[in-house]
Amino acid sequence: MNTIALNEMQLAGQEEKRLAIENGQVDHLGRPKIAVVADGAWSKRSYKTKYNALSGVACIIGAKTKKVIFCGVRNKYCCICQLAENRDEIAQDHVCFKNWNSASTAMEADIIVEGFKQSLHMHNVIYSQLIGDGDSSIMKRLRLEKPYGTNVVIKKVECTNHLLRNYINRLRDICGKRKNDKEDVIRGCYRKVVHDRLLRLRYAVTEAIKYRRLEQTDRTYEATLTLLKADITNGPNHVFGDHTKCQSYFCEGQKKGM
Repeated sequence: MNTIALNEMQLAGQEEKRLAIENGQVDHLGRPKIAVVADGAWSKRSYKTKYNALSGVACIIGAKTKKVIFCGVRNKYCCICQLAENRDEIAQDHVCFKNWNSASTAMEADIIVEGFKQSLHMHNVIYSQLIGDGDSSIMKRLRLEKPYGTNVVIKKVECTNHLLRNYINRLRDICGKRKNDKEDVIRGCYRKVVHDRLLRLRYAVTEAIKYRRLEQTDRTYEATLTLLKADITNGPNHVFGDHTKCQSYFCEGQKKGM
């Protein structure tokens, strides 16, 4: 099974490498540069309080092919070792999967950094962009480790799904507060109005992103980003009934000057 998984990851890496070369995405030494998506998971949910899982896994996925090109596991527990310890015995010879003694929260970063360090050996490519959540510990480790030397700076790109989740989580937190930062009381009816429109607020963002991504135009990338920012900023106005700044693609509500 391990051999099959490794072969599939190597094939996926070759495909990512080919696409990078075809698009001229290489560094000054001719090494292909690719963007990757990375994320981790644990053997149990933490619910933001108990970060003590015994096992963790993380994967690195090629952004273009959407295929896994690296996967790693960290285990703090081995049943055979633990059984021998409980019996105060020496463990018999076995394949031990315990490979981690540090905090469970550090598993994800360690695996992903390992994947970056092995990218040249496994695929002969550089992971130049990391698309992921807002976890700063991974980028901190990468900056310290410098897997490609001091001349290669790895760029962090926030994952849209994680950004949207954080956006809604922040709004949900606001809905749960009875007072604002100035200690003024926030009426429950106002908080309920916002809470009842959380999905619509998210939808406004996703639709703006979808439209600007698919829009056929000669506009520069920077100009499109400026328009997208304006659309997203205007989202709450649209959701709460003010359509004066809504673009025509966004809605047919009353516009300014009409």
